[in-house]
Amino acid sequence: MELGERMSGPGAKLMIETLQRLEQGNVPPLAQDNSRATKAPLLKKEHGQIDWNLTAGEIFNRVRGFQPWPGAYTGFRGKKLQIWRAQLGDDSSSDASHTAGQMIIDNDNLCIACGNKTALKLLEVQMEGKRRMCTSDFLHGNRPKTGEQLLF
Repeated sequence: MELGERMSGPGAKLMIETLQRLEQGNVPPLAQDNSRATKAPLLKKEHGQIDWNLTAGEIFNRVRGFQPWPGAYTGFRGKKLQIWRAQLGDDSSSDASHTAGQMIIDNDNLCIACGNKTALKLLEVQMEGKRRMCTSDFLHGNRPKTGEQLLF
């Protein structure tokens, strides 16, 4: 379960409690310490394009962090492939024979070789113009081969 899903229940409860306290005047204002404030850059759609030379951990964090926008995506056979869910793969599945961005298929599992000989296991994807699906459905419908390269 992702963090957002786990926190939705406690967050909703806290929001109700806070709104009730605000209504009662029981929430003292607290000024922000501007010396500790930082600015984050605005995200652009191209920030979601995956660089497979990054480590699997870095890509995994981008997949999670860029939901719902700009999303994390790559290219597959000339079309955009959106990655909705992933997990860190078994690094033993990515060895020196696989270059970054290559598919590693084992039964209904799809891992992608990443930088520093790491691997990312894809769980849920969406081809451009298609519905969102689990990777086993993607594999059955598209029949990619181990070693096929993801690009964009």
